[in-house]
Amino acid sequence: MVRRTQTPLTGVRYPSYRWVVVLVIFLLALFQNMSLLTTSIINPVLLKTFHFSTAQVGLLSSVAGWIAIPMALIGGYAADRWGPKVVGGVFLAVASIGNFLWAGAGQMSSMVLSRIVYGFGGTGGSTPVGNRVIGYWTPKAERGRAAAIFNFSFPLGVLILTGIGAPLEFLWGWQAPLIGLGILGLIVLVLWMLLVSNRPDQSRFVPPAQSHYLNELKESEKIPLRTIIASPTLTGTGIAWALSGWSFVFLVAWLPTYFVMVKHLNLMQAGFAAVGPWVGGAVMGLLAGFITDYVFARTKSLRVARTYLAALGQFVFGLAILSTLFAQSVITVAILLFIAESLNELSASIFQVIPVDTLARRAGSATGWIFLLAQLMVTLSPLITGAFLIHGTQFLPAFLVAGILPLIGGVVLLTMVYPGQLGRKTKVLSTEA
Repeated sequence: MVRRTQTPLTGVRYPSYRWVVVLVIFLLALFQNMSLLTTSIINPVLLKTFHFSTAQVGLLSSVAGWIAIPMALIGGYAADRWGPKVVGGVFLAVASIGNFLWAGAGQMSSMVLSRIVYGFGGTGGSTPVGNRVIGYWTPKAERGRAAAIFNFSFPLGVLILTGIGAPLEFLWGWQAPLIGLGILGLIVLVLWMLLVSNRPDQSRFVPPAQSHYLNELKESEKIPLRTIIASPTLTGTGIAWALSGWSFVFLVAWLPTYFVMVKHLNLMQAGFAAVGPWVGGAVMGLLAGFITDYVFARTKSLRVARTYLAALGQFVFGLAILSTLFAQSVITVAILLFIAESLNELSASIFQVIPVDTLARRAGSATGWIFLLAQLMVTLSPLITGAFLIHGTQFLPAFLVAGILPLIGGVVLLTMVYPGQLGRKTKVLSTEA
């Protein structure tokens, strides 16, 4: 029997099965994010065993990211047009095939082809698909938690790849993590097709009488893409997420190198020092949804619960990164970056939910536009930051940029982003009750 819970918004008793659906989209995101990040543990093998150049390894690392940029908009539109169940299933199948193809590849051209295949089914399209599900399956009062669980997959994926993927590679070869991810993708595909429906009233696990919360969704499904792109709220969120993403990827790509080159740690010490921020990010990524939903329950204001909290996270994120320039000890730097990434994940979870708050019935396209902007900066970050460091070992310019960009993002949030509205003076026609 499906357990029901009372909601403070409408008094309707919602079926708890929605959290099963949230768990499945979390597994979707976890699989996709680990597949995207697999290059981080395979790159050393490519350099040593296949004798690839750093340029070739860089191409393998970035090709899926470049494809994710247009796929964000395409995947979001497709999820709104044909429903997330079919579209998400196609993406899962294609991404799994991409992992298997890479495991069977033996030369550069076939490896690039495998990453291109993965890119067409990867995070670019799957992120808006997941948000489209959240838009229909969760009420406004619970979306922060649902989005946080969805977003939690990224820091958790980093930890799993480091803790499990690398030992698998050591014991059974570099193909082992790829084969494992391919199998995981097929398992998630089966769960996705069995358990996820486009809407609660289409699910055989939710009796029709228990799906009345769909009545909360009143806005039109026919809002054109040009209106989404022109929305200050959505575009401002995308800009802030992009600026945050630059700094996040800088830390992912270069933090261990920084500890080795600047703080003169050995590789093992640098690994321990660099893992702290991701532990903090993983914990806050899970707590962020409860925090923002609690603030919304107390204030009844999406502007306070989403915009102000996200801006606070970005201000602390940027200031903590800049503060590392004045820190002398490794412990102080590690603590500052722990604080930085923890608050950044608070913001990231909120970035995830703002398009759903604003256009729940068009959450796929709205998220696709925001994620396109973010993915563009995420893809450019390691390339441009690497150019800074090629001409010397000074990390000062890179840390300055990484610290200043989130501060700009915080200002953008405060001046442009009004969740639940397309802009400060532009409300969605017939918004949610």
